[in-house]
Amino acid sequence: MKLRNFLIRLLLNLYPPILFNRIVIKMISEDFTSMKVILKKSIFNINFHKTIFGGSIFSACDPFFPTMYHYIFKKSNYNLIIWVKSAEINFLKPANSSLELNFNLSKNEIEIAKRELDKNDKFEAEHLVNAKDNSGVICASATINIYLRKK
Repeated sequence: MKLRNFLIRLLLNLYPPILFNRIVIKMISEDFTSMKVILKKSIFNINFHKTIFGGSIFSACDPFFPTMYHYIFKKSNYNLIIWVKSAEINFLKPANSSLELNFNLSKNEIEIAKRELDKNDKFEAEHLVNAKDNSGVICASATINIYLRKK
């Protein structure tokens, strides 16, 4: 399982929208309930003010909850369509350094999703993720609304 997660992490890190935004997936838990992502500050993602471009921060928030749901439900043989239905980001402070984002799904959230999928064939959930700078200060906070539906 660890090798599989390593390969998935490697492939995701090489995916061009992630790679070119300087987003690096540092950790994926064995059960896919948590991911640690770093958005590296670089010449490729800074704005005129030498802080990280908001679009790059948003890109670091966007794809990971659907990815987690995909692998969690794939293990349970669910055939799902999963996507970000909506997202909202609040920029709280300029990002002068690289940012860390931690994505987490609780066992309870997963069980609720399974119950709703079994009952209604679809499920929506809102998740919050914060982007913290090297000092631990939250620079951006995003609410991601995930939509899951049985095929």
